[in-house]
Amino acid sequence: MTQNIAIVGAGISGLSAARKLIEKHNVIIFDKSRGVGGRMSTRYSESYEFDHGAQYFTAKDERFKVLLSSETFEDVIKPWDSRAFYKKENKLIPDTGGFRYVSQPRMNSFTKKLSKGLNISLNSNVSFIHRDKKKWVIETADGKVYRDFDFVILALPNEQAISLMPTETEYYNKVQEVEMDPCFALMVGLKKKYDFGWDSLRLNNNINSWLAVNSSKPGRSHDQTALVIHSAVEWSKKNISSDITWVQDQMEAAASKTCGIDISEAHHKVIHRWMFASVSKPSNEGCFYDHSLKIATCGDWCNGGRVEGAYISGLMVAKIIEE
Repeated sequence: MTQNIAIVGAGISGLSAARKLIEKHNVIIFDKSRGVGGRMSTRYSESYEFDHGAQYFTAKDERFKVLLSSETFEDVIKPWDSRAFYKKENKLIPDTGGFRYVSQPRMNSFTKKLSKGLNISLNSNVSFIHRDKKKWVIETADGKVYRDFDFVILALPNEQAISLMPTETEYYNKVQEVEMDPCFALMVGLKKKYDFGWDSLRLNNNINSWLAVNSSKPGRSHDQTALVIHSAVEWSKKNISSDITWVQDQMEAAASKTCGIDISEAHHKVIHRWMFASVSKPSNEGCFYDHSLKIATCGDWCNGGRVEGAYISGLMVAKIIEE
């Protein structure tokens, strides 16, 4: 039987669930942003492009591998054969983690394709959901009301999901136990093409934990340097409410020492504050579903905190609803 399903959140997990569910059901996705993708996002400025959220992704699950290798996505998914290192005691140690993929020409190209054919209401900030005669009602911050949904899926960071779901939801406490961490993303545009000896660099004992030459990725302009810098988790948590100009100054100073150039004199600089960037205490549930209330929750934090974890979490929710 065809059901009416509302999904809040147009990140990978929400898009994944919707792609599966539209085969049999009426699905609408609500998202407060101007575009789809969540942290699979790209910021543009002049001739610079910055993947300021997710930097790359791996593929270990066969279901995700099948998607990436499909004819639909073969033109946007490319390997990032980067010079990847850890820096430890001033020595560069090869980062031998999993095979890295990126989306080209920018990270959100993947999610744009993933969203093709879906009914998505952007700039729709869902502020309240409630039940009325066993049907879900969705209300947005601008006063719009959408009724008669049989199911609702919250494809959001756990704190945002908690703010919407009823306290009597059977998995409410489990979602509340998850811990997600903030991060500052500093985007630096340099007119000159620099070679730092690395394309991505992980740091310990530094206020910055990750630096990446975004312009080294496939499909990007290589004529100048686009640098993305992420702050360390503990430092971010400590300074999440600090003056953003001060935060930027601190990150620039630390990055200048790492890169051997004066970042403060860069042609372009902008900083973004991610409130829910990573997961320090994820759930191993994969997804959550309350059969009596017909409400579900999914996301990367339900399944290891990775991009493919978000995709699989969405598939899991769709499968439960279809059973």
